Amino acid sequence: MPSSVKTIYITDPTAAKPNPVNPLGAQTRLHLARSLRSALDDDTVTSIVVTGGGSGANFSAGADIREFSLPATEVTSATTVGEDVIPSLVDLCNLVERSSKPVVAAISGACLGGGLELALSCHYRVCASKTKLGLPEVNIGLIPGAGGTQRLPRLCDLGWSLQAITTGRMVGAAEARRVGLVDAVADESLLECATRWAAYGEIMPTTGRMLSRRQVRGDRAALTTLCDKAAKKLPRVEKGGEAVQAAVQAIRASFAPYDATFEGGMATESEIFIKLLVESGQGRARRHAFFAERVAQSPSSGKPSAAVAAAVKGMLSNPSKTAVGVIGAGTMGSGIALTFLRAGYSPVTLIDNNDKGLERGVALIQKLIQGDVAKRRLSPKAAQAMGAALVPSTDLAALGKCKFIVEAAFESLEIKKGIFAKLDAIAASDAYLCSNTSTLDIDAIASALSPARRPYCAGMHFFSPAHVMKLVEIVRGAETSGETLAIISAVTKKIRKVGVTVGNCDGFVGNRMLNPYTSEMLFVVEGGGASVMQVDGAISKFGMAIGPFLMSDLAGNDIGYKISLARGLAKDPKTGLPGPNRREGMRWTDLGGDLVADLGRVGQKAGKGWYTYDKRVGKGRMPMPSSEVAALIASFTTKSSSPDKGRKLKNKEIVERLLYPLVNEGFKILEEGIARDPADIDVIYIYGYGWPVWRGGPMFWADNEVGLPTLLARLEEFHTRYPSDYYAPSKLLRTCVALDVGVQEYYSQGLHKGGEGKAKL
Repeated sequence: MPSSVKTIYITDPTAAKPNPVNPLGAQTRLHLARSLRSALDDDTVTSIVVTGGGSGANFSAGADIREFSLPATEVTSATTVGEDVIPSLVDLCNLVERSSKPVVAAISGACLGGGLELALSCHYRVCASKTKLGLPEVNIGLIPGAGGTQRLPRLCDLGWSLQAITTGRMVGAAEARRVGLVDAVADESLLECATRWAAYGEIMPTTGRMLSRRQVRGDRAALTTLCDKAAKKLPRVEKGGEAVQAAVQAIRASFAPYDATFEGGMATESEIFIKLLVESGQGRARRHAFFAERVAQSPSSGKPSAAVAAAVKGMLSNPSKTAVGVIGAGTMGSGIALTFLRAGYSPVTLIDNNDKGLERGVALIQKLIQGDVAKRRLSPKAAQAMGAALVPSTDLAALGKCKFIVEAAFESLEIKKGIFAKLDAIAASDAYLCSNTSTLDIDAIASALSPARRPYCAGMHFFSPAHVMKLVEIVRGAETSGETLAIISAVTKKIRKVGVTVGNCDGFVGNRMLNPYTSEMLFVVEGGGASVMQVDGAISKFGMAIGPFLMSDLAGNDIGYKISLARGLAKDPKTGLPGPNRREGMRWTDLGGDLVADLGRVGQKAGKGWYTYDKRVGKGRMPMPSSEVAALIASFTTKSSSPDKGRKLKNKEIVERLLYPLVNEGFKILEEGIARDPADIDVIYIYGYGWPVWRGGPMFWADNEVGLPTLLARLEEFHTRYPSDYYAPSKLLRTCVALDVGVQEYYSQGLHKGGEGKAKL
């Protein structure tokens, strides 16, 4: 009988419009099971190819994560709808693997999570050259739940499998072929390659290709040692490592005990998966962050108009012929320019009014590009093209043909207004004008433009270093148009950043919430309740990337000092008198100001800040305690009237003192319409401020770990003991407690609609 290959496409037959990522939802699984059974029952079919589509289409990006909100039994078991039995992903994979006819996975695009587990159940795997494969479940607080922890170690080296599963990283086609994850990388048409392997499979027994029939290669003692070492290197459970440690436990079941069977390993995997799905707070937090990131980047006003969609397409369709301008060649501006170069924009004109400053900026960009080459992230040819696309200039007029301009000059309102006034005369009439400011009034900056240009102006707050940090706060001014926001949001995605649209106020969302956090850290040490190192240690133990004092040293202590001087709060360095805007009785400390003004301890860049840094130790980045700082703090403690004098604070109270007012400010931001949803605040803090993703963001943390009644009670207590505006509980917090709902639920139910701040976004 001649060979006859049946091709089965991964798609939801009930969807009006195919989902390009091909999630393995219920209807897709039902379709695949029906198609497979039909092929098995058809005597004319001799082999089967499963694919997502053409050579550029995605195979499958995994399970439909929305199903994880269903009861665990519905996620992991087959369900019946009418006369149809919808198989679980485990059942589907078993059906594929036990097929009496060879099944070949023709993989292209993304093959992730459940998609890769489906491919592992096939007898052969071939892929296109640009395919990305991986098991990223740990990133959402889970483990592979359809055989990934059992089949992958039976196919590939255990050490590699451990690393792949516990990091959740994606691998390319070349690496997948090298480790045996795929059998071939297609040089020709993917389906032609798959068909050749299907023909080969027809003359080979399928049982020999069933991974469930294989054993993990290696000595059991050596395999156990590999798992032990992996577990020790991974984060502990209490530090967010619940999912990765569980993954190691599941992988162990693939070879231990000595009489390990595939069925036993699958039972262990299923038990762990269900426990994480149902019981893990870290998992819920990670899945909240996963969805929050996607919602935060969605249009705030629904589906864009045809005109806006066309404008967005025009801006993104050919970045290599889209001129971008960046003003300011400092560390921030150079990082922003590099970000656009990496995304393929050309030319990227970098402007600075200082020749030496411009040279330093260009040198930094070139150094970073060559670093990418050395790390094999970039080919020498691509690096050369990026270098050629960078156009340095000291003439602002060089931006005349730029479609998109980001100003990243010194954080001074007058300087920025002066630049925008010049751009008003120089820039193309349809150019989008963005200011990279962290605190300044976008409307005040836009006021330097003519009225016709103001709709094209918005804030674009990058985080330092801009070429590394993923977050961008997109700040909407009073006159910023919806089209401008859509364009900036689309460009932000194009340069591989997470953009969150926020309203215009002092500090926007992130830095405004940071103000009470960094203020209270000073009061905690000034009162003698804790040392600098203890405060940083408590916050780091909580899970933040770094503590507040080290963060201040890295950013530069002089920045906050200059801002407090400009606001008329810090004492006059010449007269020693309090700033004119410091209210009588206002809770204030000059500790941070004296650190800079009297001791010159501006931070790591000077080798001394709250800590001392020695170039001979850790390349000058290792924070070491300072006796000079301790003496300064002691002098303040002696004069302090803080109720903390004479008692030592525990870590729990330090966390509450610093983070509760930060969260409270988040509630006030929501009240004013500066953020459109609590989840947006969570995304900002996860990607911009090092908030632990396994705690879900500050608003999620308040809802799910702290509890809003507890938060309210402690804020009231602190407000009485340490009178500060930022301890005064917000109206929204009181409302949520009175209604007995979390703040996310309050917004999800639409109870916030009609608020006075709605127009700001």
